[in-house]
Amino acid sequence: MVAMFGMAGASAFFPLARSGETPASAAAPPVHLAPPISARTPEVSATDIWTAYSRDAVGADHAYRDRSLVVTGVVRSVDRDYEGAMVVRLGTEDAFDTVNATLAARNDPSVAALVKGRSVSLICVGRGALMGAPLLGSCFVK
Repeated sequence: MVAMFGMAGASAFFPLARSGETPASAAAPPVHLAPPISARTPEVSATDIWTAYSRDAVGADHAYRDRSLVVTGVVRSVDRDYEGAMVVRLGTEDAFDTVNATLAARNDPSVAALVKGRSVSLICVGRGALMGAPLLGSCFVK
C-alpha cells in the first residue's frame, strides 16, 4: 500500500514522456510578438492619458478602455507586480502619478532595453484606471 502511494507521488515529479513527444523542459519557450499596428491605432503620451483620466474618468474610459494604443512616455521604473508580471511605470507631469503598463510576457527580453529616465513606446490595450492611475495591459515594447 505504501509503495502505491510512493509511485503515485513520484510520478508527479517525474512525468513519463510518450513515444514521439518531446519533454516539456526541452520544448522551446513561446515567442511573444507584438500585435500589428493599424493606421487607426491612436498614438498618445502617458501624460495625455493621465490628464484625461484625472479630468473625466468616464470620458477617458470611452476613449481608451479596451482599445489598442501606442503609448509613449519616460520610464520611471520597471517592477514586478504581486503576480510576477513586469510593470513599466511611465512618468507624467505630476511627480507622484504614473501610468502603469503591464507587459504581456513575464520574461520579455526587451525589458533589458528599458532604462529609467529614457523614453519608450509601448503597444498596449487600455484597462481603465485604479485609484486614479491609468492602467495599460498586454503591452509590448515597440
